[in-house]
Amino acid sequence: MSVSDRPAGNLGFIRQSESGTYMLALLFVVSVMNFLDRQVLSIVQEDIKLDLSLTDSQLGYLALAFGLTNAIFAIPIGRLADRIPRKTVLVACLSFWSAMTAAAGLVSNFTQLLIARMGVALGEAGVTPTTYSLISDKYPLKRRATAIAVCSAGIPIGLMLSLFLGGIIADAFGWRWTFILFGLPGLVLAAVLYLTVRAPERGQADGIKQIRRVSFSESMRHLIGTKTFMLIVIGSAFKSIGAYGIVQWIPSFYMRKFELTAGQVGTTVGPIMGIAGLLSLVGAAYLADRLSERDVRWYTWILAGSQLIAFPFSFLAIMSGDYVISLVFFTMAIICGNSMLAITNSLIQSTAPVQMRGVASATKTMALSFVGYGLGGALIGQLSDFFDTGVPGEGLTKAILLTTSTYFIAAAMFWWASFSVRRDITEAQTASGALS
Repeated sequence: MSVSDRPAGNLGFIRQSESGTYMLALLFVVSVMNFLDRQVLSIVQEDIKLDLSLTDSQLGYLALAFGLTNAIFAIPIGRLADRIPRKTVLVACLSFWSAMTAAAGLVSNFTQLLIARMGVALGEAGVTPTTYSLISDKYPLKRRATAIAVCSAGIPIGLMLSLFLGGIIADAFGWRWTFILFGLPGLVLAAVLYLTVRAPERGQADGIKQIRRVSFSESMRHLIGTKTFMLIVIGSAFKSIGAYGIVQWIPSFYMRKFELTAGQVGTTVGPIMGIAGLLSLVGAAYLADRLSERDVRWYTWILAGSQLIAFPFSFLAIMSGDYVISLVFFTMAIICGNSMLAITNSLIQSTAPVQMRGVASATKTMALSFVGYGLGGALIGQLSDFFDTGVPGEGLTKAILLTTSTYFIAAAMFWWASFSVRRDITEAQTASGALS
């Protein structure tokens, strides 16, 4: 049986666009909202800690609960996205997490906040399996990493806005209104996406006309047996332990160490994450696409090299006793570290047959959510309490340094993948045709 998730015709008087550029633009905004709502907690958690009388460990548990929920639902939603219209899945997920973000502003205790954040995590579990699958069916391999980079550019922009706007709103109106004002725009975006975008046919960019359904077990057996896919997933998971940990805890680290407010940190760290992260993400993906025309192994070589360079800059940023100098090193760490996102997502899509791409993306999402966002954020919270001596920022300093050492493991995994990437991309293309 063929699988199609493209509705026939338009919706009443509203003409649905088939433009790849328009679809990509809206998916970029979805990506912005994804990390805007995910990371707003990091800029207001110091206020929440005081208001609700929480410990660093409890703040870490919020990250763990988020990561576990996101990981648990990633595979089922990814599987769903391979079987029913992906746009419908994405719209439902976007609506739900936006509503739960706003609900976080109404909580009165830790348990209620935990439930609200788990709701956000559940909804956001559907982003990667749907958006990257839609893009991969609209853009061919040689343009895929760049297209995914454009969509993924919403991540650093979302990070920037979550800190920049979140800090300003929190200073002016408090953390509760920050959550409420961040959640509402996503509901409007969901309606626009549903009414105005017409999804591409599955396999369209790869020239696959008919796609039959495959079982979940068949998908997992194939993906687990694909060496490059597994190495990219494992490497991304180890990288995310340090990366997600820093994203969650760096605002608190700067507030404590340099005695700054949420607004002061948000308006400095936010633009760094946004601008430096955007330049790194898009630039690295564009370079990788160009160099891959000579040798597809450049994808993995760029991944490995960038992670090796990122660690020393992260170390210097954390150890510096001057805020401005620390920000300079932090900028360099972001430039190096953010280069992996679009490239890894492109490789995940390109090493998976067309009819398995939703599950493939969901598998990576599950690994990053559980190992990175969940364990990384929780580990830093636990280590911070363990190392705390009463000196502001000292516990967090040691905790962050320990977790960022996982960059070396990530680099090794990405380098190892260079020995199989050419074969596995070719086999995925062959498998897509064989399963049609």
